[in-house]
Order: sequence, then C-alpha cells, then structure tokens
Amino acid sequence: MPLEQNDARKVRVFVFLSTECPIARSYTPELNRLSAEFAPRGVELFGVWSDATVTRAAAAQHFAEFKAKFPVLHDASGVLAEMLKPTLVPEVFVLNAEGQTVYRGAIDNAWESIGRRRANVEQRFLVDALNAVLAGRKPPVANVDAVGCLFERAAAVKAGPVFTRDVAPIVFARCTTCHRDGQAAPFPLTNFAQTAKRAKQLARVTRERQMPPWIPASGHERFVGERWLTDREISLFRDWAAAGAPEGDAADLPPLPQFTDGWLLGKPDLVVKMTEPFTVRADGPDILQNFVIPIPTTEDKRVAAIEFHAGNKSVVHHAVLFLDDKGQGRKRDAATPEPGYSLFGGVGFMPSGALGGWSVGNTPRRLPGGMGRYLKRGSDLVMQLHYHPTGKVETDQSTVGIYFVDKPIAEALRRPSTLVGSFWMANYEMDIPPGEANYRRGTSYTLPRDVSLVGVVPHMHLVGKSLIVRATLPDGTRRTLIDVPRWNYNWQDEYYFERPITLPRGTRFELQAVFDNSADNPSNPSSPPQRVTWGEGTLDEMLYCFFLITAEKSEDVVHTIFHSMAHDAKQPRDGAARNQ
Repeated sequence: MPLEQNDARKVRVFVFLSTECPIARSYTPELNRLSAEFAPRGVELFGVWSDATVTRAAAAQHFAEFKAKFPVLHDASGVLAEMLKPTLVPEVFVLNAEGQTVYRGAIDNAWESIGRRRANVEQRFLVDALNAVLAGRKPPVANVDAVGCLFERAAAVKAGPVFTRDVAPIVFARCTTCHRDGQAAPFPLTNFAQTAKRAKQLARVTRERQMPPWIPASGHERFVGERWLTDREISLFRDWAAAGAPEGDAADLPPLPQFTDGWLLGKPDLVVKMTEPFTVRADGPDILQNFVIPIPTTEDKRVAAIEFHAGNKSVVHHAVLFLDDKGQGRKRDAATPEPGYSLFGGVGFMPSGALGGWSVGNTPRRLPGGMGRYLKRGSDLVMQLHYHPTGKVETDQSTVGIYFVDKPIAEALRRPSTLVGSFWMANYEMDIPPGEANYRRGTSYTLPRDVSLVGVVPHMHLVGKSLIVRATLPDGTRRTLIDVPRWNYNWQDEYYFERPITLPRGTRFELQAVFDNSADNPSNPSSPPQRVTWGEGTLDEMLYCFFLITAEKSEDVVHTIFHSMAHDAKQPRDGAARNQ
C-alpha cells in the first residue's frame, strides 16, 4: 500500500475514481496531464478504484479504454478508502512527504454541479496545492468541496471477503516473497488452494501478529519495508476464514508477483562466493570462521544492499560481512591449512568497512534515499560465518549478492550524507540464573559528533524477551528509536528508517533489554533452564545494537566509529554481572 513507505520523500496524490461516474471519467485526460507535469518534480499521482462490484479485469479494461497513463490502485477491499475516507468520486487527497494530508477535495472548478460543466476552468485547486507543497508552503486552501458521484461501499463488501478480491492482494504483497518454492518459508502461498488450506491458521497468526514477521512495535519512527498489517487487513483474514475461505471471481485475481530466480532483490550487480567449501564437524562447540573473498571491482563503489545466501541453512547461524582494503585477512588465511581462519570476537584486524550481515529472519533491502556503504576498489570481503554443528559432518559454501548505488561515487564525494557507516553498543556482563524471568541489562553511549541515524540492528539470542533503544537529545527531547516488546530470535532483521534522524553531538543512546531464562519461555533451549552467560554460541546470550549513520561531513562518521570502538573496548567483560 503506497501510504506505508515513502523513503524517496515523494509528494503523493490519490484520486478516488469509478468506472461509471461521468464526472470521474471526464477527468482522465486532465489527470494524465497532471501526472506528466508533476512527476519530474517528485510527485506520484495514483488513481484509486474501490468498487467491489466491478472486477479487477473489468476495471483494468475500463482504464485502458480511457487511456489512463497514471497507475490505478485496486482497493476493492476498502483498505485505502478506510484510511482516507472519501465521500465522492472524483475526490483528491494530497499527502506531503511526511504522509500528512494537506489538501482534499476538488481537482478544479470544471464542474459546478452534476450535469453542469463550466465552459472554462478558472480555478485549479490541485495544481495550486501541489505548487505550494513543493515550495514548502501550506496550500492556499486545505479543503474544497468536490463535485461528483457519492462514494458508496458496495454490498459485495458487506457480503464478506473472498480470496481473489480481498485476501490475494495482501498475500501476494506480504507473504509470497518468502512463501514460495526455494525460499525459507515452510510452504508456498501462491494460489487459492495453497492459501485456503491454511485459512484458519493465517487468521490466527495475523491476529496474534506472528505473521508477517515484524517484531518492532508500531507508534514510533517508521521503517523501510514495514510488514505491519492494519486492523482492516487482519479482519479480512478473520472474516474470510470464518466464511469458509470462499474463492471469489477469477476476474478479480491480481497477477502473481514476478521474482528473479533465487534473489529477493532481483539480479545482483555482482555475486561473490566462498572460494571453496568448508567442512563443519559433526559435534563440538560452535565455530566462527572467517573467509576471505576477493571483490572484483575496478573502481570505488557504493553498496546499496547485500543479499546473503547460506550454502547450507542447517549449519549457518549468522554472517557478518567486513571489508579489508589492505590484505590483512589474506595473510591470516594463508597461515591456516583449512579454508579461512578461525577467531572468536572479530576478524583479527581493524576492518576498512562493513557491508552488514545476515541472521535468521533477515530480509534484504536497499538503504533508503540512494545511500550506500563505501567499497574501495581492490578490497576483499571477509565473511565471518557462525556455524553450529548438527550431529553429522556438513559442508557449506555461502554466496553474497551485491547491489550498487546507480549513481557514480563522485556524487558521494560531493554529498557525504549518502555514505553510510556503522557502530555498535553492547553489554558483555551477563550471568542469568536459571528460572529468572526478568533479567535486565543495559548500556549507553553519547555521540561525539553530529550525525544522522539511518538504521538500527538489535541482536539477542534465545532467552531475549524485550528490547528498547531511546535517544535523549541535549535539549532533553527523548525519541524512541526501536521498541521490540516481544523479541523473537527467529525474526532478527535490519531496520532502516524511512527518514534518517538528525541527532546532534551530545545525544545519549540508551539500550535496555530484558531476558527470560524461565521454563515459561517457549524459546528457552534448556529444559530445565540452565545458567546462561555472555558468549558467541547459540546457547549463550548477547546484547548488541548496531547503528547505521551518515553525516554532512564524512570525517564525522569516521570519528564516531572510532570513538565508539574505544568506548566499547572499555566495557566490562567479566560475564558474571549481578542482576540489576
């Protein structure tokens, strides 16, 4: 749904239309003109069709006959209509880059009333509103009564949801990315039979917000790629299951999304792979192995995203991707007989950068706003993989797809705010008694320079219960950066802010977490519960939060990274802290 994400900071226009209202139909040429005129200025114009009595196929035919050149959104279930609450068609809504409705009503004054069209258009309300918003001003008027046909919710909606019209659009948009052949989900959801078979289960897991997987709470900063369902969408699953999961009219079925084979983000610009397979022993402690992989680039690049593919999902626990532009990893690798080299707690040298990582539940996505991580030509990728033995000998040869920022690196040199770096906060004092359901740990860090926060990546293990990160600005303002009330080890992700958050020097980050080492925690790996201390292993526990930052001056990013490393080096690491 277009209301949910706008990291490109577009001004958006939604015009509710119908296939039968003469006034709505008459505006198609004007909407074509406006779409073409304002698109180069950062405006997205959408038609919205919400008539459940007209099939998707019939509506598509109608807008093709009228030669609509702007995208028309299918909203027969009324999800968008419920958000904006139109009363007429055509009625227009203008949303600024922050998602606030700044104008609603008439497109212009071409129509005086139904059946009475003026010879000349004298007032262009939508044009005036868009010019004002693009100039950073409020529109001259915020609301002008529209002229048209009444917007009426059809009886078909009251009769109850069906798969083709109501459920399939949600499933294809939110579920099929993972629930298809070759992906991590345990079963596909690509057609009616596959979805109807699990109708009650889908109603349950969406009601309990177990699916789609999204563990941050709502109500604070917006993230790119949020999978949070609206109450209306959840009710559609519930009512559909209760009605016996009817299929509906095939003419209402949306097209199945097309995916590049094997890659969620499409074909990568570059694919690199471990140079040879690595053998994971059958038993013993977990393994942290660092693999050095040359990156064949002939020029400096910015990396917008990476997509990690575990070669053997049964043994790969997580991956962290470091950069090395001095060949330090190669020297360490050459000193060991096996592929890569083993080392706990890091890669054994100061990396020149990082490309992020992967853990269970991670969804690859591009950094917002054309941002990217700096990749110097000739650098190696040092891929640190955490393996846990399965009871039999396994092999792994993992792969990374790399996606570059389209614009040349020279732009980043002119605009340092498009270059992204990272630092972390951690608490290494952890000694959780068996049975303790509310063990609390925390840490803090104060920014030494002005930066913009691009994203957060929290990390705990199996007895993690909840986590919250707040920022207190020098003026006393407090902002919640991320709030995870119910931690789920299986759904760790990277969270990019839709709008980077400007934070001044002196801002204090506070990370607080709660751990549940009781028998009531269904994720507790030990029964009965055992003492848990800090460690790299799956059965150990951790408390990390990584932060992605940028700044107007690249040296401010570098200074903050090194300052945070020095701060982290001073943190106690005895692993036997008292409960606090």
